[in-house]
Amino acid sequence: MQRLYDICFLSLYLIACNQTYCIYLSECKNRIFMNKPQLSGSRLAVTFLLILICFPCTFAKALPDEQAAKAIYNSISQELKDNAADTAKMREILLKIRRKRRKLENNYQPLMADFIEYCKANNNQPSLMKSLDYMGLQERYNEKYNSAFLYHQQSLTIALDLQDSNQMCYNYNNLGQVYRKQDLYTLAVPFFYKALAIQERLKDTKGASYTHNTLGATYLAQQEYAKALYHLSASNQMALERNDKRTMSFNHGLIGEIHLQRLQPDSALVYFQLALELKKKLNYDKGMAVTYHLMGIAYYQKEDFQQAIDLFGKAIEIHERYKTKRYLSLCHAYMGKISLKKNDLSKAEEELKLAEQMAQDVHSIEQLIIINEALTELSKLQSNWQNAYLYQQQTNQWKDSINAAKYRKEIQSLDINYQTEKKEQQIKILSADNEIKNQRLRLGFAVIFILILMLAFVLFILKVRKRNAHQQQEKLRQQLLKSLMNPHFIFNALGSIQNYMYKNEPKAAARYMGNFARLTRSILNNSSNDEVALIEEIDTLKNYLELEQMRVNKAFDYSIDYTEDLETEFIQVPPMLLQPFIENAIKHGVKHLSENGQISLHLNEENNYICAIIKDNGIGINSTCQTSNEEHKSKATEIFNQRMAIIKNDIPNLPAPEILDLSDIGGQGTQVKVYLPILN
Repeated sequence: MQRLYDICFLSLYLIACNQTYCIYLSECKNRIFMNKPQLSGSRLAVTFLLILICFPCTFAKALPDEQAAKAIYNSISQELKDNAADTAKMREILLKIRRKRRKLENNYQPLMADFIEYCKANNNQPSLMKSLDYMGLQERYNEKYNSAFLYHQQSLTIALDLQDSNQMCYNYNNLGQVYRKQDLYTLAVPFFYKALAIQERLKDTKGASYTHNTLGATYLAQQEYAKALYHLSASNQMALERNDKRTMSFNHGLIGEIHLQRLQPDSALVYFQLALELKKKLNYDKGMAVTYHLMGIAYYQKEDFQQAIDLFGKAIEIHERYKTKRYLSLCHAYMGKISLKKNDLSKAEEELKLAEQMAQDVHSIEQLIIINEALTELSKLQSNWQNAYLYQQQTNQWKDSINAAKYRKEIQSLDINYQTEKKEQQIKILSADNEIKNQRLRLGFAVIFILILMLAFVLFILKVRKRNAHQQQEKLRQQLLKSLMNPHFIFNALGSIQNYMYKNEPKAAARYMGNFARLTRSILNNSSNDEVALIEEIDTLKNYLELEQMRVNKAFDYSIDYTEDLETEFIQVPPMLLQPFIENAIKHGVKHLSENGQISLHLNEENNYICAIIKDNGIGINSTCQTSNEEHKSKATEIFNQRMAIIKNDIPNLPAPEILDLSDIGGQGTQVKVYLPILN
C-alpha cells in the first residue's frame, strides 16, 4: 500500500510542475515492475484513477496550450511560405506575429527568425528593418543584451538607407535601452538624445515625453540630479497635456528616487504616494510593486523598520508573481539590512544569501556589491574576519570588473558610432551626386518646359487651395457633429443634479457632479482629437454608463469586456462613435424596465477592424420605433451617418452597422454591431 501512495505522490508532483507525463510513466515502470513485491493491476488502476479525480483539468489543459501555440506557428509559417514575395502581405503577417506573440509562447522567436530569413531572401527591406527591431526587443526582454544590440544596429542600418525617421527614432531609443539595462548610462545617453532630436523635428510629443522620462531616469542613475529634474519636468508637462497617467506616475516615482538618493525620505514619500495612487487607478501592479519597494527604502532611511518590512512584503508578493529576480534581490537585500539593524544575524544571513543568489542569476553586479557590503558587515558582527575579508575582496573585484566592462563597451560604442556616421556620410554623398545629376537634367529641359511648368504651377496652387478648403470644411463638420452630441446629455445631467439637491441629498449630488465633471472633461478632450486610444474611449463610455446608472437609481447593470489580446493602449479609433448606441440602449431599451436592466459592450478585433457589440434586454428596436421620439432618433442617426460618411472617405470598405431585434430570434432586447476603424 505504501508503494501505491509513493506513486500517487510522484505523479501529482510531476503534474503540478507541468512535466512530461512519460517521465512519470517511466518512474512507475521502474518502481512497479523492477522492484518486488509488484503491485497488482487493480492497484495500479486505482493509482491513475486517484490522479484523474484530483487533477481533472491538468491533462486537458497543458497539452492543448502547447498544441494551440504550435497550431498558430504552423498556420503563420504556411502564410510566410505562400506570401514571401508579397510586400504588402508580409507587413500584415508581421503585425499578426506581433499581436499573437503571447499565444505563440516559445514559438515566437523561431517564427520571427523565419520571417527575417524570408525578408532577406526576397530583399524586403522595410519588413526586415522592423522584424530585426522586434527581435532585438525580445532579446532585450530575455536579457541577451549583446544579440539585442546587434539586431537593433542592423535595423538602424536599414533605416538609414531608407531614410525612415520614425524607425531611426525607435532604433536609437532601443539601442540606448540596451545600454541602460546594463547600467552603462554614459553610453546610453547619446542614443536617447538622437531619438529626442528626431521626435522634436517630427513634433511627436508623445514619443518626446517618453524619451524625456528615460533621460531623467538615466541622469538619476548617474546622480546628475539637476539634469534629471529638467527632463522629468519636461516629460511631466507633456504627459499632463495628454492626460497620460502612466507616464506621470513614472515621473513622480523618479522624482521621489531623486529625494531618496539625497537622503530626503519624507519628500520622497510624497512623490511615491502620488505615483502609487496613479498606478492603482491604472491597475498597474508591476509598477505598484516597484513603488512599494522604493517606499520601503524610504522608511528604511527613516529607521521605521516595521513600515519598511510591510512595504517590502507587498513588493515581494507581486515581484514573485512576475518572477522579477532583479527587484526581488533588492527587496531581500534590504530585508537583510533591516535584520542587521535589529541584530537578528541569522535572519540577516538568510535574506542576504537569498538576495545574492538572485542577483547572480540576473548578473546584477551593482546589487551584488550592495549585498556583499552587507555580508561584510554581517561577518564582522559574527567575528568571522576571514569571510569579511573575502567578501570585501570580492566587492573590489566586482567594482574593477564594472570599470573594465565600461571600457569595453565604450570602445564598442565608438566603433558603432563611427560605422553609423560613415553610413550617414555615404548617404549624404550619394544624395549630393543625385542632386547634381538632377540639376543638369532640369537645366537641359528648362527652356522647353518653362511654359508647361508655369501652367502646372497655377493648376497646382488652385488644386491645393481647393483641397485645403475641403479638408477644413470636413474638420469643421466633424467638430460640429461631436459638439451636437453633448448638449442633450448635459441638460439631463444638470437636471439630475438639481433633483438630488431638491431632495436634500448633497452627498449624492456631489458624487454625481464629480462623475459628471470627469466625463465632461473626457468628452471635451476627445472632441478636439480625430483619434483616441481605445482604452480612453472605453473609460469614457464607462463614466457615461455610471452616470446614467446613478440617474435611474441603478435600474440597470452594465458590463464592458474585450478579448485579452486586444492592445487597447496602442490601438487608435475615432472618438465618441459608440456613445449614441449606448444612449439609445439606455433611453429606448431598458428605459421601460424598473429593475434588472442589462446593457453589455463587447469589443474584439475582426478583419482589421474593432467590432463593438452592444446588447440590451429592453423592449426591442421594433417596439421602440413605434413608441419613441422619431425626431430624436433620426437626428442621432443622421449625426452618426454623417460622421461615418466622412470616415469612409479614407476607409471606403468600413462595414455598416448591423441592428437586430433579439425578439426576432427568440430573445429579448436589441443588439447593435458597429465596426470601428483602427487608425494607426
